[in-house]
Amino acid sequence: MTSARAAALGLCAALIAGQAARAMAQTPAPAETVAAGAGKPQNTQAQGQAPGGSGLRLGTNGRPTLQLPFGEIQFRGRVAGLVQTPTHDRGADGPEPTWQTRRLQIEGTLFTRLEFEVSREFGDATEPERDAFANLRVNRAFELRAGQFKLPFGRDALTGGANLDLVTRSLAGRQLAPGRDTGVMVHGRLARRRVAYQGGYFTKDGDNARTSQTRGGRDALAARVVVSPFVASDRPALAGLQVGAAAMTSQLEDRLGLRGHTVFEEGVFFNRVFVNGRRLRRGVEAGWGFGPVSLAWEHMTVSDERLGMGANGEALPSVKATGWYVSGAWVLTGERKQGRVEPERSLFADGLGALELVARVERLAFDAGADTAAPPAPPLVPPPAANADRVITIGLAWYLNRYFKINGNAVFESVTDPERSPAPQDGGRFPTAVVQFQAAL
Repeated sequence: MTSARAAALGLCAALIAGQAARAMAQTPAPAETVAAGAGKPQNTQAQGQAPGGSGLRLGTNGRPTLQLPFGEIQFRGRVAGLVQTPTHDRGADGPEPTWQTRRLQIEGTLFTRLEFEVSREFGDATEPERDAFANLRVNRAFELRAGQFKLPFGRDALTGGANLDLVTRSLAGRQLAPGRDTGVMVHGRLARRRVAYQGGYFTKDGDNARTSQTRGGRDALAARVVVSPFVASDRPALAGLQVGAAAMTSQLEDRLGLRGHTVFEEGVFFNRVFVNGRRLRRGVEAGWGFGPVSLAWEHMTVSDERLGMGANGEALPSVKATGWYVSGAWVLTGERKQGRVEPERSLFADGLGALELVARVERLAFDAGADTAAPPAPPLVPPPAANADRVITIGLAWYLNRYFKINGNAVFESVTDPERSPAPQDGGRFPTAVVQFQAAL
C-alpha cells in the first residue's frame, strides 16, 4: 500500500473513531437513521425495530441488514456473467461465456452521521479493492468523504453497475472518465436540493488510466456540479430534468497516455502515445426521466500535453480524445424508471417481471495532432493518425424480480480506419451480440 493511500485510509479511520467517540459521549442514537446510499432518513421503528434495538433482518430494499443500537450495516453483492458471440481477434468458433463481475460490498451508517462502504471485486488480481471510504455527513449541504472511491466526473461512470441500462458502460465512461482513486472530497446539496456539488483532491487520476504499461497521472483535482432546476415542480414531466458539468486536471510525467479500444476490447483503434504535462478533462451532461421513460446525454474531452517531447525539446501537439453518447430506456411493462427497475409482478409471484427496451448511440475519437502543421523538427516517434469508433447498441432487459436480470444487447461498431479495427476485411464494421445474466442485492 502506498504512503498516500495509507494516509487517506488513515483519515477514514480517524473520521470513524472521532464520530464514534463523540456519539458515545452523547445520548443514545435516535430511532431515525440514515440508510446507506439512500440519501434520506428511514424510521427503524416503522420497519418493526424498536429504538436502540438490534438484529439481522431483510431491509425494505431487499438487502440483508444488521440493525445495531447505534446504526445499521447492509450487505450487498453483484454477480454477472456474459455469453458473447465469437470475437474477431481470438477466432473462437462458438459463444464465449465469461465473468463480468463478482463483487461483495458492505456499507452502513453509524451514529446517524457517519457512513462507510467497503467493496471487493473477486477475480481481479491487479486491483481487487474497489470502494473503501468513510463519509461524514455534517448536514445536507456539507459532507466529507475520504478513502478510495470514484472521482466526481462522468454521469455514466458514476452510475452503479446494478443500475446500468446496457451490458457495458459507454466507451467514454470506461476510457475517458477517471474511475476510482484515493483522495478526499467535499460534497452536498444546496438550494433545496436543486444543486448538487462535488469537489476533491486525489493522489492519482483514476484506475481507468492505469494498466500494466502506464501508471497514469498524479495530483488530480476534480469538481462536478449537477443542477435539477425543477425538482420541486408540481409538473412531474419537468421534475426529472438534470444538467451538469465537470472538470478535472492532473499531472503527467513522461507517461504513456490513453488508448482507444473497441466495446469488448477486441481491438485497439488508437495506440498509446507518450505524454508529458497537464491532463485536462472536461464534461457536460444531461438526464431526464418521467414515468417509464428516461433519457441521458453526455459529452467529454481529454487533452494530454506533450511538453518537451520534440526532437529539439519543443512541445508537440496535445493528444486529444472526445467521447459522447445519447441513450434512452423505456419500461414496456409500465414500471417507473429510476435506476434499476423493480417489477410490480415478479416472475416468481404469478407475474411476468418487467421488460425494458434500451438503446444507445455513441462515438469515441482520438487525435494526436498528426494532421496539423509540422513542428520545426519532426517528433522522434510519429504519432498515430486520428481514428474513431462509432457504436449503436440496442437491447431488451428482462427483470425477473428485484434481484435477477437478463439483458440482451446487439452492438454494431464501425471504426473509421478499417486497417486499425478487428474487421479490416469488412470495412471496419462488425456486430457483436451479448447476453448478460445478473444477480444483485
